[in-house]
Amino acid sequence: MYKQDYSKYLNNNGKGKRTKKDILKKIWAWIKISLFIFVMISILWGCVQMYTKGYTINQVSDMAGNKVYAPGVAFEFIIKSLNDFGSKTHWFSTDKDGVFYEYQLKVITNWAEAFTVTASPFYGFFVYPLAYLLTAFIRAFSGTTDGFLDPTKSNYGVSVIFAILLTSIIVRLIVLSFTLKTQMNQEKMTSLQGKQAEIQQKYKGSNDPQAKQKQQMELMALYKKEGISPISSIATSFLSMPFLFAMFTVVRATHALKTATVGEVTLTEQPWTQIKEGNWIYLALIAVYLPMQVLSMFMPMILNAFKKKKHLESEQQRKAKKKTLIFQLIFIGVFIFIVSTVASGVAIYWIFSSTLQIAQTILFHYLKESKSKRALKKREKIRAAKVKKIEKNNEKNVKAK
Repeated sequence: MYKQDYSKYLNNNGKGKRTKKDILKKIWAWIKISLFIFVMISILWGCVQMYTKGYTINQVSDMAGNKVYAPGVAFEFIIKSLNDFGSKTHWFSTDKDGVFYEYQLKVITNWAEAFTVTASPFYGFFVYPLAYLLTAFIRAFSGTTDGFLDPTKSNYGVSVIFAILLTSIIVRLIVLSFTLKTQMNQEKMTSLQGKQAEIQQKYKGSNDPQAKQKQQMELMALYKKEGISPISSIATSFLSMPFLFAMFTVVRATHALKTATVGEVTLTEQPWTQIKEGNWIYLALIAVYLPMQVLSMFMPMILNAFKKKKHLESEQQRKAKKKTLIFQLIFIGVFIFIVSTVASGVAIYWIFSSTLQIAQTILFHYLKESKSKRALKKREKIRAAKVKKIEKNNEKNVKAK
């Protein structure tokens, strides 16, 4: 049974007056809390708008009455400052009374319109910046024809791939700037689950309020001892979500991406729909995404398994690992379904995102290992110096006698 005493970590007495560093930490903590609240509001706002009349269009037809495109988004980003252009497309839809009418997407050409046309902070703060960034990269890589973006150019599809890759890197860096400490402690969180399970097991079945309070205190002390905040871990997951939702919208609403094809893959098409129609090239997206997502989720466990030091695991720790594994497998299954049903451009973004997550996990692992080795060498050096000093003192004492 886990009997570590955490009471000393709960004692905050003797800290004295707050320093300037403490005040700055407090300010930064409130900034992160405010950011988290803003992100949550934006996510909810964006999610509601995705299914609200005026913000979505699920079926359009051509002039002959044939269904030709289902954008899902009632807006189109045509960023004129980056030499993108678009012309009116004659699409048609029916209203609630079955009346056939001409339909045109609401065009957004600049950042101000992203707020005014959509009346949404989600589109203004997340969707438009990503759309602008992607279009800028496409323009930089593909160039222009007669001063305008040209989707018919042979290098346009490759330019889109590089644009999505660079955008993924920038998004990763933005998220990382706010969650660096949490990401660095990712492996520690994995190993901490066993200790959490042991504390929870100790109080399992107890309905005593004092026992529950004691359990909570022990868990808090454990987090404090390890220097980990469970809330920040949750916040990390949520912080990347608006970019994910934004990318989901960007691919379907940005003119420069909607007109793009990568080989035989059209970025706005859903992989599963195309696979059912016999376009097996879309199966490659799922075939690439699946191992990358699995690796990104299991990489901390894999790296921990290669560590030299092996610790005996308790029954509670093994159960905690099993629960985590089951959760991860379910999560992977859900993501496979999502990737199969979203636009191919979003699937490509997730492939790059998973790859970057793997690279990040490996990098942080070796940085941490390197830091631990340096700390160990330093301790050994100090210990050796102390031993040497003691030996010299002993020699002096012997000579003095």
